[in-house]
Parts: sequence; C-alpha cells; structure tokens
Amino acid sequence: MEIRRLLPFCVERSLLKFLLISWGLSRLLLLAPLLAQPLPQGLNRWDVVHYLALAQHGAQGNLQAFFPLWPALVAWLLSPTAIISSNTFLWAGFGLANFAFLSALWLLHHQAKGLWGDAAARWTVLLACFNPLSLFASIPYTEALYLLLTAAALAQNLPPLLQGIAGGLAAATRPTGVLLLPGFLLQKRWFAALLTGLGLGMVLLLGIKNSGDPFAFLHAQQAGWGHQPGLNLSGLPRWQRLFSQILLGPQNSNSGQLQDLLFPVLMLVFAGLAFTAWRLDNNRPRIALMLGSSSLMGAWLLAGSPFINGAMVLGSLGLLLWGWGRIPIEQRCFALASLGAYFLKQNTISIERHLYATVPLLLLIGLWASLNPRWGRLLLGFGALLCLVFGFRFASGGWVG
Repeated sequence: MEIRRLLPFCVERSLLKFLLISWGLSRLLLLAPLLAQPLPQGLNRWDVVHYLALAQHGAQGNLQAFFPLWPALVAWLLSPTAIISSNTFLWAGFGLANFAFLSALWLLHHQAKGLWGDAAARWTVLLACFNPLSLFASIPYTEALYLLLTAAALAQNLPPLLQGIAGGLAAATRPTGVLLLPGFLLQKRWFAALLTGLGLGMVLLLGIKNSGDPFAFLHAQQAGWGHQPGLNLSGLPRWQRLFSQILLGPQNSNSGQLQDLLFPVLMLVFAGLAFTAWRLDNNRPRIALMLGSSSLMGAWLLAGSPFINGAMVLGSLGLLLWGWGRIPIEQRCFALASLGAYFLKQNTISIERHLYATVPLLLLIGLWASLNPRWGRLLLGFGALLCLVFGFRFASGGWVG
C-alpha cells in the first residue's frame, strides 16, 4: 500500500523545501538580532518566565491563570533530565515551538490548497511566516502549539476522533480553544465536541486539585493581573484610548485636548491616500499601489504600535466579512467566536498576537493575497520589514506584543 494512503497528509519534497525556506528566512529576520544576546536567556522574558515556573513547580497561586498544556508538554519532554533548569526549558521550548509552527504551516497549506488551490496555499504560508507576530510562534509561548492544534481540529479530512483530540488539547492550551465547540455541534460532530469539552473539563479539574476552585484560572487573572473575570464591556475605555492614539495621537489622547494639530491632519491625509488608492485600483493599479504603500508606511511611522494593533483588529473584521461565504461553517463559527472573545476582553494588550494565531484569518488573508497579488506583495514586504523591526525590538528588551 502506498504511503499516501496510510497518511492523511504527505509532504512532497518541493513543498517541504518551500516551507523550510519561508520559515527559515522569516526566522532569520525575527531572531538573528538575538545572536547579540547571551542565549538562551535572551528568550526568557514576559510570559516565558511564568511558563518556566509552571514547568518547574506546577500551577500555584496566580500562575493558575495560564492554561497547563504548553508548560506540561515541555516539562514532559525534559522529564528524562530529572532537573528542569532555565536553560533546558528555554531550548526545549524554542525547539518545540518551531517544530509546532512548521507543522502548523504544513496543515495551513494543506487546508488552503484543498479549499482554493496552490496559489492561495502558498500565500497563506508566506503571510503566516512574514508576519511580525509570528515571532511568538518561535519562542516558548503557546502560539505555535495553539495554531497547530486548532488547524488540526479544523481540518475537514481528519476523522472526528483526531479532530476531537486536537480540539481537547487546544482547549487545554488556551481558554479560546473551547470555542471550537459551536462549529462541531453545528456539524453534528458529537464525539469531537465531547473531546473538546473534556479538554476544558481537565483544566477545571486541575483547578479543583490545586486550589479547590474549578475557575481558578479566572480568579488568578483577576488577582494577578487585575482582569475582571469573564467576557464584559469593562475594556471599552481601553479600546477608546487605542483608537484615539491612532487617530489623534498620543499627546492629544493623553491630555484630552487638541494640543498637537499636525498628527490628526497627517492621519487624515494618509486615510485620504488609502481611499484614493482603493478607488483607483481597477483603472490605475500602479498609482493605486504607490498611494497605498505611502499611506501604509506613513500611518505606521506616524502612529507606531497602536496603528499595527488597530490595523490587525479592523483587518480581521474586514477579512471575516469578506470571506464569510468562502470558508466552511466550522471555520466561520470559530473565527466569529474568537473575535468576540478577544474584543470583549478587559484590555487590548496582546490582542494582535491572539488574532494572528486564529486559523481562519490566516487562511483568508492567503486567499485574499492570491486574488490580489500586487497588494499581497506589498503586505509581504511590509511584513518582512516589521519582522526585522520586531526582531531588534525583542532582542533589546522592548515590548512587541
């Protein structure tokens, strides 16, 4: 029997080469600046510190805010070494994250090709790699594992058992993993839905075991980070501040007065350039591309990180509306539920990297770029530039998401 009949997916040599080159070049932009830092300690920052503590000591106190699968998996890989040191955890987490990311790229390519063909599949991989937020898929964070598991759970040609296992593991990796449930239920994939629910159930049982509280992860978020438990509208002032910084500028936003008139005028000019580019796209494509490039670069240089965050939010909404009828129903349900959960968070911190790790959005941006290759190349070039910027910022200890 041929191996293609034994395996649900088979990587051809040309595809493997494409995946490795796309992954390797993008990782070079993002991670090469880290070579100037002592390794692997250059990776040990932000949430990585908490995952290390979880792997070493288990879920205690406010660390219960983090879902357990990722640190438990790294700890399991290191179990033969008996002692989980900082260095071994960082190297193991780095290797596991990149392996999971490569595997996720393979699944994304397979899904996009099955839905729309080879061009969309290749654009999906390229834009997933040359996205500055893909930095978090190559360091000891949950992004790569979550992306892999949700991609597997949403793969239409996988049997319900494997979909359910992937869904259950995703639900034990991040709270939003359980949002795979609505799509499974609508498709009457009862077994997959049951296993996904069991993943969250295991997190609740772990909370009971560790602290006697099944919702310890919610209460730990409130105690350790000041987040109000659950989904609510308490984050509206932060959304207002984000878009105020983009449209009016930080000085005007912080003071509550129009002290810097130049910022909103320039942002209005860039918005006008973007609108003109959209109007000219069919009749004057070169001029439209030039205007669009100027608008994108100008708005980013003017507003900085808030512009990237806002563009990710609005772009995700626009993509889902544009591609609503182009993706399967379980993808629609998962995307809609994920966006709702992210937008109803108490704050906007890290929302851009959470949006990045949403499978349907990655698939749709690949499809859009395949249908609009000129704009796709602009997005790819801009993403590569941001990868370099984010790489240097991360290496210097700056905040990138």
